[in-house]
Amino acid sequence: MRRFLIDAIVYVRDLALGFSRGWSRFFFLPADPTPLGLIRALVGVLGFWSLFVIGLDLHDYLGSQGWSDAAGAYDAMPPFGWSLWFYVPDSLLRVAWLASLAVFASMAVGLFSRTTSILAWIVIVSTVRRIPIALFGFDQILSTMALYVAVSGASGRAVSLDRLLKRWREARRNAAVVRPKGARKVSPDGPGRPEPSVGANIGLRLLQLHLAFIYGMAGLAKLRGPSWWTGMALWGTMNAGEFAWLDFTWLAAWPMVLNLLTHGSLALEIVYPILIWFRLTRPLMIAGAVALHLGIAVMSPGLAEFGVAMIVANVAFVSGTWLRSLVAGRDDEQPALRVLYDGACPRCRASMALATAADPDRVVEPIDLTAIDVKTIHPSLTAEACLRSMHVVSRSGKVESGYDAVTRIGSRLPLFRPLALLGRLPGVVQAGRVAYNRIASSRPRDAVCTDETCGIHPPVSVTGAASRTRDSSAI
Repeated sequence: MRRFLIDAIVYVRDLALGFSRGWSRFFFLPADPTPLGLIRALVGVLGFWSLFVIGLDLHDYLGSQGWSDAAGAYDAMPPFGWSLWFYVPDSLLRVAWLASLAVFASMAVGLFSRTTSILAWIVIVSTVRRIPIALFGFDQILSTMALYVAVSGASGRAVSLDRLLKRWREARRNAAVVRPKGARKVSPDGPGRPEPSVGANIGLRLLQLHLAFIYGMAGLAKLRGPSWWTGMALWGTMNAGEFAWLDFTWLAAWPMVLNLLTHGSLALEIVYPILIWFRLTRPLMIAGAVALHLGIAVMSPGLAEFGVAMIVANVAFVSGTWLRSLVAGRDDEQPALRVLYDGACPRCRASMALATAADPDRVVEPIDLTAIDVKTIHPSLTAEACLRSMHVVSRSGKVESGYDAVTRIGSRLPLFRPLALLGRLPGVVQAGRVAYNRIASSRPRDAVCTDETCGIHPPVSVTGAASRTRDSSAI
């Protein structure tokens, strides 16, 4: 009996310790904020779009005499419910709407991320409570994602202007420091990749758990419907005149296909909460969820926004390293470009500081040509040519210079990729080369500080100067 009690106590102790360690690892282990930053950006875009559409009939939606009576909507709110739109007079409705759009736009680009994510959630909830007649799944998922993004407080650590501006300030400070007999540093001090944080992990975990609950409960609820057991549930949706926009009646000749689609979607929702947590099956679950929501959008375009929101939410399960590799390449492929710039040119240092600030994955390697022999980078390079214009050398050994080098750098940096694509359009290329050559030919260079240029000399009178001139001529 004594042995039994001792073993029971040890087991309970080990169980409690294991649960405590597992709880801490699950919720409080620092996580890569890249997925959360991407979700924040996409939530900002979706919120902007939703509110913009409402603004097309602003007073009908949010006005005191609109489709949804203000008094009736107020009474329909749950206990402790609230909405800021009840306190906005009709005369200021457009101003408040524009301010809300500015909040969503700032959230999307990651400017003042902590503040704008909280304000965005307030706007979303206020809008949902003000016009309950327009509420559907899209608004619920959007408000859920906005809440977890706001709670985390870490969504601005990646994919944001906040991080870019911070890195740019650091790079500019470093570029202004004179390093005797050495290359100028034009990159930020901090690590290139966003630092993992506990806040990012909490935000992602809450969203992951919510997703698992949504899919699981949706699948279990559908088991109560006979049409899901017979495999014909999707057939009714495909041919509902109110929602369908394509003719799917030809599928009537393929009942096995209908059964496969119906049972496949049902099985996905039931197993999603289990298999999504395993690394090996996670890609299958995410791919299945994307296919499911895209299929629903095809059958019922009215649910397209809801499908997009659910796909965005599934980003919470995607690896941050993999997301960055989609735009920056793999680690073993970096640096993709070696950039030779004139370290004695303030304008060149400033441009390289901006490039390195927008390059957290170190795709570009800046090299101060005033501190090295350019032949060691590529045998075809000369110091004279590199001083005339910027040069880049790719991993394959291809050399580009001037305007072409600038667009090549932009094409490797996600933030500047759209500008690089525009810069390569016919006509733009020729104009860009002319503009670059003019700017490059007029750029300033730092003066070398010597006793002659930087020393302090006593004032010389005109008479004394003339006397020294006569003496030197006599010599």
